[in-house]
Amino acid sequence: MSLARKQAAYLKKKELAAVSYKWMNWFFPLLLGCVVLFWAENHLSNPATLPVNKIRVHGAFVNVDEAMLHRAVAGVVAGGYFNVDVERVREVVEQLAWVSNASVRRVWPDTLSVSIVEQQPVAISEKMGLINANGDIFKPLNKILPESLPVFNGNPKLNKLMLAKYYEMNKLLVVINRQITYLKIDARHAVELKLDNGLKVVLGRGHIIPRLERFMHIYQKTLADRINEIEVIDLRYTNGMAISWKKKLKNIKSALGDMKHV
Repeated sequence: MSLARKQAAYLKKKELAAVSYKWMNWFFPLLLGCVVLFWAENHLSNPATLPVNKIRVHGAFVNVDEAMLHRAVAGVVAGGYFNVDVERVREVVEQLAWVSNASVRRVWPDTLSVSIVEQQPVAISEKMGLINANGDIFKPLNKILPESLPVFNGNPKLNKLMLAKYYEMNKLLVVINRQITYLKIDARHAVELKLDNGLKVVLGRGHIIPRLERFMHIYQKTLADRINEIEVIDLRYTNGMAISWKKKLKNIKSALGDMKHV
């Protein structure tokens, strides 16, 4: 073998040896990084590392008990700051009857912040619980219900319709200084209501607002002075209404004449 060939073979062998050791330049740093990440993950996932020591609750509390919130959250807070399941905490808080929605976030280094919005009841479902402004039913544990709320009687699927009718009719009744305390809409969408003076008003199906306006007109013109003597007014007549007097007055001749149909 010539000298030139020997030199070429030597240089090639040396080059191959250099290439074979290059992988060590990136393999060991990568291995070290993986070890560090593995250690950090195990260390930070340990509940003893940066444990959650504080739970702060925020919101305008009227019916929600802060102590109840703390108990609910404490029951599901597991793990340290980095691995506490905030979504699970939120779900548990929103299961409380008086909570409409909640948000949960971590606050460095050891705090969980819980913000809530309370349910705002606008009516009482006669058989189901309370109704919020969206027509959704919620059932608080306490059985003391707000006395000022109207009572709705109807299929829960009709709650949105009942709310719309309630607000529409109540706005009209302001003219005669009356409010609805009870509203019933049956499966046929027939409407019946009771006013805050105890008067029952039957409106039936269809033409609800015109019938109510007719009642208000006659109320102001004729009935106002004797309204406390009337038990039921039925407006399901095309050109008038039927009046049922309270029992003790049924045999008393009305000063308005025979108002069986007016």
